[in-house]
Amino acid sequence: MKKLVKNYRSLFFTISIGLVLIFINSFLSNYFFRFDLSKDQIHSLSEHTKKTLSDLEEIINVEVYLDGDFPAEIEKLKKALSEKLDEFKAYGEDNFKVDFRNLDEDPVASKEVKNQVYNDGIDYCDILIKRDSKQEVIRIWPGVILRMGDQNVPVQLLQGGKFPISQLIINQFNDQLEYNLMLGVNNLLNPTTKKIRFLRGHGELDNADAWVIRDKLIKFYDVDTLRIKQLKTSDYNKTLDISDKKYDSLVNSKSDSIIIGKNILPVFDQNRNPNKNTQRYIKKFFQNKILKKYNNDPTKNNERLDALDGTDLLIVAKPVNPFTEKELFVIDQYVMNGGKIIWLIDMLDVEESILKDSSFTFAKPVNHGLQQFLFKYGARFNVNMINDFRCSPLVREDGLGKIQKWFFYPLLYNDNSMYLKNVGPIKGRYVCSIDTVGENKLLKIPLLTSSDQYKILRQTTVNYQNLKNYNPTNFEINQNKTKPTVGWLFKGVFNSNFENRLVSKSFKKFINSPKTKFKSLSTETKMAFIGDGDLIRNDFIKVNNDIKPVLLSFESADYGNPSFFSRYGNSIFFLNLIDELLGREELIPLRSKMNMPRLLNKEVFLNKKFWQFINIIVPLIIIIFLGILNHYIRKKKYV
Repeated sequence: MKKLVKNYRSLFFTISIGLVLIFINSFLSNYFFRFDLSKDQIHSLSEHTKKTLSDLEEIINVEVYLDGDFPAEIEKLKKALSEKLDEFKAYGEDNFKVDFRNLDEDPVASKEVKNQVYNDGIDYCDILIKRDSKQEVIRIWPGVILRMGDQNVPVQLLQGGKFPISQLIINQFNDQLEYNLMLGVNNLLNPTTKKIRFLRGHGELDNADAWVIRDKLIKFYDVDTLRIKQLKTSDYNKTLDISDKKYDSLVNSKSDSIIIGKNILPVFDQNRNPNKNTQRYIKKFFQNKILKKYNNDPTKNNERLDALDGTDLLIVAKPVNPFTEKELFVIDQYVMNGGKIIWLIDMLDVEESILKDSSFTFAKPVNHGLQQFLFKYGARFNVNMINDFRCSPLVREDGLGKIQKWFFYPLLYNDNSMYLKNVGPIKGRYVCSIDTVGENKLLKIPLLTSSDQYKILRQTTVNYQNLKNYNPTNFEINQNKTKPTVGWLFKGVFNSNFENRLVSKSFKKFINSPKTKFKSLSTETKMAFIGDGDLIRNDFIKVNNDIKPVLLSFESADYGNPSFFSRYGNSIFFLNLIDELLGREELIPLRSKMNMPRLLNKEVFLNKKFWQFINIIVPLIIIIFLGILNHYIRKKKYV
């Protein structure tokens, strides 16, 4: 009887537990929630992402092309993308649909489909995977296309190219998933494209120098170059006429070829007729020489007052030639009307190429004439260079290897900056310090600083031999002195540079003209000032006889070595800055959401052998003790 009662109790208990679980499950099914136990909430979608997805009014269809049977390394990318899209679907519900498409599923139509995907804006990657002594190349399409109605936005999740897979690449892929997907969603919901313009006409970085950052920007912004001072139409037409005459003269002289740069171009074809394939290049060569001469002639150029109209952000990257007064006026009035500018300015120039044949070179002042102009806005660019013990390497121009610590290339950072959260150090090259001056009505936010171990140089010589003279640790450092700041962000209302400024009578008349519409006070706007013209300049390396740009996050001096990996944050920092200036601040924490490795404390690492001993010996001692204890208890109980 007792046994029967006990069985009934057990059955009743089991049924009760089952009913409770069913009730809890039914109750909780009406509510949606997720738990993220990570310290930085790196596995959770941001509140902005959740709200955007929950408020969707139209259906977004996501076509995913990272699908198929892949090796384990690539499966990690596929799984991470699938899980992230599941998160998006959980909040977007019926208005967010996902469709995985295997581009190799139909061998017959595969080529045509891939061409269409490529034309839609998704690039492929060739992933190198080593198996024993063999190397396998796997082609994947790491991207998605977001479609809403008749609109579509491509989202590239992994940069195209050919490279080996690594845990670092997998981590970066995972870290940037939410940012990349939300950037696509935002561009789909707000299709108006912001206009970013790189200023030209003063020796600034060209398109090749800024190829990497332009490639990132051009996917989501209207990116182009712009000149305020332009050649008059009549004079431009003259350059065409003169280049035609020079080409005819070359043909009449019966010259077989002409040297342009390092190339020898034939003037005639095999039939002794003017070579049509080289004709355009030769004429362009003649025209560019004339244009260079005409651009330096003020009588042949006009500064357009409306040159910056419609520009949302102006980037002035490393100018080396002076600005005309009217150019500065156009820029000033652009700021007064709410325009936003990023100034990347060098105050001293070092021609490293001279060190190929000479033992030293000079750091010379740059003659752009912007120091006084920017001073009026509250930023004083100092004519100096910062040497820092925390620095990056350099490949010597004379071909004698690499200098591991080139103190002129400081690694910049700011622990308190939201634009640098989970971002690598910023590589600088011959940077100058910037002080703030003037009234405090502007909000002035420091962006980049040196380390505590720095030394400030003014006009100096630069050479490879006397590195100890540049090493800040060889000199007494004032620990109480504030670290020099290399970058600032200013927000607020700016005074015009031309308010109460001493100018010529004719220019004063021009300013006061009703047609000019001069403003002495700006609307609320922002400007960034950075004392490094090379912040966004990419290096180039030779790969299989091809010259290719190096990503800003990589160190070109380490190419070909195991240490050639992503280490710098120049690209992410600059994109964060652009998001801030263009009013897309909600994207900054998404881009900076990274699963940072938890590094060991240095003191603990130094005691590595002690902790290895603890991990190996202590478990063995515990097992032996438990074995003896168990044997003792059994012996006492049963013997």
